[in-house]
Parts: sequence; C-alpha cells; structure tokens
Amino acid sequence: MNRSIRYIIMTAIAVLSLLSCNRKEDSLLVARGEGLLSLDLGFEPGLTVTTRAGEGTGDLKFKIEVLNSKGTIVQTVEDHTSLEDSPISLRAGHYTVRASHGQNVEAAFNSPYYAGETEVDIVIGQTATASIECALANVKVSVEVSDVVKEKFSSYSVTVSNGAADGSLTFGASNLDNSGYFRCPADGILDYVVNITNTDGDSYTIEQNINGVKPRDHYIISLDVNPDVTTSAAVALRITVDNTVNEQDHDMDLNLNKPARPALTEAGGADISGPMRAPQGVGKTGLFNLESKGGVQRVVLTHSSDEIAALGIPNKLNLQEAGEDVRTAAAEKGLTWADFETGVTSVNGLLDIRTMLAYNLPLGTYQLTLSVLDQYAQRVDFLLTLNVTPAVEVSVEKVNAWARSAYVHSVFYTESQPEGMALQYRRKGDASWTQFSGDFDVEGTAFTARITGLEPAVTYEVMPYTALEQNETSIFEFTTEEAAQLPNFNFDTWSDNGHFPNAEGSAFWDSGNQGASTLGKYPTSQETGHVVSGSAAKLESQFVGIGSLGKFAGGNIYSGTFVELVGMNGAIIDFGRPYTSRPSALKGWYSYAPVVIDYVDGSHGNLKGVSDTCQIYVALTDAPYRVNNAEGILFNPDDPSVIAYGTMVDGAGTGGEYREFTINLEYRDLDRKPTHVIVVAASSKYADYFTGGNGSTMYIDEFQFLFE
Repeated sequence: MNRSIRYIIMTAIAVLSLLSCNRKEDSLLVARGEGLLSLDLGFEPGLTVTTRAGEGTGDLKFKIEVLNSKGTIVQTVEDHTSLEDSPISLRAGHYTVRASHGQNVEAAFNSPYYAGETEVDIVIGQTATASIECALANVKVSVEVSDVVKEKFSSYSVTVSNGAADGSLTFGASNLDNSGYFRCPADGILDYVVNITNTDGDSYTIEQNINGVKPRDHYIISLDVNPDVTTSAAVALRITVDNTVNEQDHDMDLNLNKPARPALTEAGGADISGPMRAPQGVGKTGLFNLESKGGVQRVVLTHSSDEIAALGIPNKLNLQEAGEDVRTAAAEKGLTWADFETGVTSVNGLLDIRTMLAYNLPLGTYQLTLSVLDQYAQRVDFLLTLNVTPAVEVSVEKVNAWARSAYVHSVFYTESQPEGMALQYRRKGDASWTQFSGDFDVEGTAFTARITGLEPAVTYEVMPYTALEQNETSIFEFTTEEAAQLPNFNFDTWSDNGHFPNAEGSAFWDSGNQGASTLGKYPTSQETGHVVSGSAAKLESQFVGIGSLGKFAGGNIYSGTFVELVGMNGAIIDFGRPYTSRPSALKGWYSYAPVVIDYVDGSHGNLKGVSDTCQIYVALTDAPYRVNNAEGILFNPDDPSVIAYGTMVDGAGTGGEYREFTINLEYRDLDRKPTHVIVVAASSKYADYFTGGNGSTMYIDEFQFLFE
C-alpha cells in the first residue's frame, strides 16, 4: 500500500497533549487500570478521505469498533476523525480494532464497503497505537458494451450474482456507468447471465461463471462482436471477463438461423403450462420428456420448497454434473433423471418425480423450474406447478357446522370441474344418504354447499363425489352446534325480592338500577298481571331522587353483571354471559307505552318534548364487554369483538297490547364462533345519557332464540 497517501489520525497535537498530561491525570488513569488507544489509519491507493484539516476531496468517514478478547464490542466511534483529540481509554488487555465504511450488503450499485482490522495490547498508563490498513472488502464488477453490439442488438443485459438471496445486480443500457459491489462468495464463484436480443427479435441467453474471486478484485465484463467471424449466417458475440490478476475469455458464436426452442412435455399428457394434479399414492404424474432440436447444453432443476429440501434434494441441481452420491440420494426419495450427453436433441424420461410426489411429499402445491439451455444459447425456463392432492377427485376440506345448518367447504383436484360433481349427507349411523339439492358456490377449484334442515347437537357425515368416483374414503364427519337458549328466557322465575329474573343460585340477568334501589325505587321489576305467560319483566323509566336532586333512570335488563356505581354520574357494567351457539334471530313479545321525554342531558337537549323510544338488542361477541357511562364508554355494535348484532326500536308504542317481534342477527363473520352473548332491553333508549321520559313503560316476555 502506498504510504504516501496514508492518513494518520495520531496527530502531533494529540501526542503533545498526552505528553503534557499532568501527574494527577496520569495517576487517575493508572488508578483505573486503563491505558489509551490511538489510531493510525491507512488507505489503499485511490481512496480519498476527508480530514479535519480539509485534506482530500471526498467525505469518507470510518466507523471504529473495539472488541475485547471475547469478541464483544466495548467501544464504538462513528467518525474516526473524532479520535484526533480524544484517544479511547480502555482497561488493560488484548483488543481487536476494526475500521469500516459503508454497508456490508450482498450486492449494491455504487456502494463500496471498505474494512480493515488489527490487534493491540493496552498497558496501564500507556498509549498504544492501532495501525489499520483499510481496503475494499467487496468484489467490484463493471460492464462495458461496444458500439457494434449496440448497433446490431436491440437490447442487452448482464445479471451478476454471488449466489446469495439478495446478491444479484442487473446491468443494462440505462445503468452501464454504474459499478456493482458484491460480498465475496465463500466458494469464490460469481455467476453471470447475458440476455441479448438482435434487431430481428431473436433472443439469446448465455450463462457463465467467474472463478477464483477474491475481495478487491475488479472484473470488467465486456460485450463485443468477434471481427474474425464474417459469414452472413452467424455473428460471434465475444464476452471477455477481465481483471489485472485474472483474465478469462468466453467466446460464443450465436447463429442467427436458430432451430426451434427446447420443448418439454409431461408423459401422461398433463398441461405443464398450468397446475398439474399429482394424487397421493398414484404416481402417474411427473415424468417429463425433452425435445431440443438445437441440442442440449445444460439442464438445471431449481426449487425453493422446504419440504423438498427436507428430502435432501438441493435447491439447485445440475442434472449433467451431479455426482453419483447425489443421484443415489435423490433416487431414494423418488427423484431420478436420464443420463444424457451434451448435444443430444431429445431425451425421453429426462426427469421423473412421480414417486417423490406420490409418496414422499405432504399435500400442497410445489413449484420447480427446469432450465434448459441449447447449443444456440437459447434458454427456456419451464415452471412446473404440481398439486399433491388426495387420490380422490374431490374431497371436503372443512365444515363450518351451525345448529341447524352447515357450510361444507370442498375442493376438486381435476383441471376443470369434474362431471357429475355432487354432495350427499346423512346422520351418522343411518344407512341411506340425502342428496344435496342446492347450488354450489364455486370459486376456482373450491366449492361450498350450505346444507340446511339439520338437527342440533347431532353428528353427521358428508361425502362429495363425481360421475367417475364415489369413494367412501372421502367421508367427512362433523357435529352440529347446540341450539342453546338462555336461562329464564321467559322471565318466569325471579329472585326473592322480585327485582332480578334469576332462579335461586343463578346470576345470569342483571339491571343497571342499583343506584335507584338505594332510594327504594326499582325501575325493573317482576310483572304477573300484564303478561303473555307466567311472569314478565316490567321496565319503567323514572326520576330517582329527592326534590330536584337525583338522576333519570331508565328501566333495563341485560345479560351480564353490575360492577359498581360511579358516584351519581353512572355505573360500570360487564355486558355478556358465556355462550357459544349461533342463533339466527331473537324472537319474543313486548308491550310499550312511551311518554314525552322530559329529562335530558347537555348533549341531547334536542330530544326534549319528543316521544320516548324503547330498544331491544342482541350481540354475539368473542369477549366480554365493559361499559362505563360515567366516562362515556357505551356498547358499540361496530366493536371488533362483535360477531353478530341485531336491534329493534319503537317510539310509537303498542297501544297497551303485546306485540310479537323478531330481531334478525347480522353476522359479520360466518366462521368466527362467539364466547359471550349480550341481550339488552331498555324502556328509554337514551337512558345511558340520563335522557328519557318519566313513566315510559315497557314489558317483555317469552324470549327465545331461533336457529336456521
């Protein structure tokens, strides 16, 4: 390395300052068991850095890392120039000092990475100097294209790779001025692919390797036309890889009168342009034949499947160069290939993966690429998509069973919908089947049927079939949900005080009128006179207080638990009780006599003087729901925990009679299952805001869930 361009960060100022340290400072350094580290940083020729004195024309700053003997970083300095006046203090010991500039990535344009390191011993009370020579740690690649190539070819590109996932760069007409920088591959090999198209539209692909690659190497890939080839039938593209240490010439004659490109077929007649079905245990799909009128130069099989890799099949396999040990190991897992010579024009049984697909891979979709390069530099990449499926033509993947219906999700494995595709079902243990008579919802190769008329909590069997296949191995078993009702849903059983519709020892229903009860008022109570049957729940809105001191309270009932009062401002309530069925609707009876709203809060003043409104709503959720109307936290039907919701409101009343109602539940997700149910009835819809009519009265009776 040319020391005349070395930049030394152990300046005279730093040295003098160290020499002039007073004895007190020296004693302090010794007392701490420390010494000082200075830096002598050198660079390879042509590398420009900026010093604090303004030398140089660039702005290259180095990161300094100090590692202890265990390899742990103990000091990091982002800018090497800061060490001129501030040497690093370190405890006595052996250290490794690294200097670097840039990002050490796999590949990038115009982003070199420089690095260097050395070892140093720190002695108590003394200054040690780490002398580091920094050099390019990448492999540099440039691409040059001659004017003749630019004239005779309409497009060209060179893709260079170090073999890593992010280690590829493509040079083309728009970026030939760029230099590519690559992390040096462990095997010392750079791959490059030249894609070039002449003015007649003929395309060529050339794949080559650069061997013996080392850091600091600079390779120039040059594309030119060989002037020695003068026949009109051919032109020779000369590719030269040049380095001052290592020069490699790769000359390729590209014949413009090319034969047809290589063609691949599946021996069983499967269309390789789309997904090919490979039934498990059958072994009929996966034998491929090759026709290459231009002769075969190279055949490479690649994949990125973890399942195939787990069989010991490499992600990249050159079928001509693989050793006998690789062949044997692959054959044991069901992958074999023909032994063929370079230049042959056809290979029957080129690749055979029938056994691997049929017996060694789990169900799923797999993609492999077979790259064929002929003698005329024509490369064709055949993408092979193979679906490993059950041996049957159709099968059930899952069943979403409700109480009286079930969504049966199935799939067919043929290239198109098989003839006679149908579905039948039965109660488990029955001898006869019931034919599904509805329509299938078909999307791609998936089809869904909704079976209705089932019984709750019963185990059924379902079997799909086609005109060619009725295989009882395709039978799928499922059990319908319970059609569960809620405890005391008819409101006939009440607590001893007659204010909570719960049986002895049960606590399913509750009311938010705990504050009113402290003053001897009960907006929610048992009703035995005005009923549909047995007892009903009476919900009466009323002002609770003494004189003008108090709050408006709406009669209400809900499935859940009253938690606590929040002064006179509201209450905390846990809505919801455990429940896992999925009803389609809530049915029941109600009677309502509204009065004019005479109590309002500050945000509902516009409602004063209009008729009050009652409300009943039901929600299925997958979590309990806490409300706190003192803080404005109320039930939100759009909350993510809500799976289904339905509501009914009435501001006109029922004229003193009971009226039957049905609230249909709207499901936001047909697959999610609830864990809780919320049923709420209130004589004043806005009672949570202390707004309503004093005397609005609602009766509810004989509730039940409907299941379809």
